[in-house]
Amino acid sequence: MSQLFYCMTMPGLETLAFSEIREHLPDAEQVKFARGIAVFKTAHSPAALLELRTVEDVFASAVHIPHMRRDPDGLRVLHSATMHTDLTPAITSWRRAHHGRQPRTWRVVSQMVGSYDFRRNDAGLSLANALKRVLPRGMRQVDDDADMEIWLWLGNNDVLIGVRLSDATMRHRSYKREHLPASLRPTVAAAMNWLARPTAQDVVLDPLCGAGTILVERGLMAPFDRLIGGDIRDEAVAMARRNARSADVGVSWRVWDAQELPLEPASVTRIITNLPFGKQLGSHQSNIDLYSALIKEFERVLTPDGLLVALTSEDRLWSTLLQKHGWRLLKKVVLVVLGQPASIFVAERADQVVETASR
Repeated sequence: MSQLFYCMTMPGLETLAFSEIREHLPDAEQVKFARGIAVFKTAHSPAALLELRTVEDVFASAVHIPHMRRDPDGLRVLHSATMHTDLTPAITSWRRAHHGRQPRTWRVVSQMVGSYDFRRNDAGLSLANALKRVLPRGMRQVDDDADMEIWLWLGNNDVLIGVRLSDATMRHRSYKREHLPASLRPTVAAAMNWLARPTAQDVVLDPLCGAGTILVERGLMAPFDRLIGGDIRDEAVAMARRNARSADVGVSWRVWDAQELPLEPASVTRIITNLPFGKQLGSHQSNIDLYSALIKEFERVLTPDGLLVALTSEDRLWSTLLQKHGWRLLKKVVLVVLGQPASIFVAERADQVVETASR
């Protein structure tokens, strides 16, 4: 039988995350989207959900309360709904996702988006009081490091209560042992690779590789021909090399200036990169010159049928340059990165459009 699950994503990646879910779980049925959340049904094993790469966390849904009251009476509704819900399916999913383990301890994690006439901690306490009465005997509540976490999410008058199936490695990845300022979240890197339509023939370039997250995620996502990465900073390339080695992903790393890439024309099929935002690194003024130089190099080294996937907060600047240089924008995904709006641009070369039109 199908069971209700939901995943948490970086805000803006909900529909993309569900596309990955459908790819891995063809029977998945979309139920609803909220900001940073995708709710769906599937009959697949919960363990399969832990293989997803574009999501931050996965939950077996236990309670859903639509149109939650914002006044203090909402706490009573929350308590009552939990008391009258059978938690067995969600707990069984946790056990199946954890190789049959029996949870001995539990804790509540509460999140709240929006304004309510009660505090987030009050909602968490109301849920915990109900759980003490309905969870199996022998399970003990703890403050931290629990076997099983039960998360409460309140947002836009909607309430989801779920048993967390994933752990911290789903969002942070065990391979990523070293970080740089403004380092890209692995789930966003995975989303960019997903948008690049991976094929086994891909020669993938990240000319501004930073800690190497984009190329490592590409190597872990699907087969490829070759991965190439570089950065102007020696320490970044050294860090990227160590992270890739930790993930057991083979990448050709170089120290270079991305404005003058030591690569042959039309030698890569995918360029996937995180452009400087001009906040922690550089400035808007420096980005004007940098972006202009980069787009010329990207056009030179990308094959006519290649794809360019770029993340930036310089939305207007990058859009203008793509249009000026005759690139065709295939897709744009708006999301929030490091607390600020950003966009993932998926584009192809103008000569590819001409060639396609002539057929």
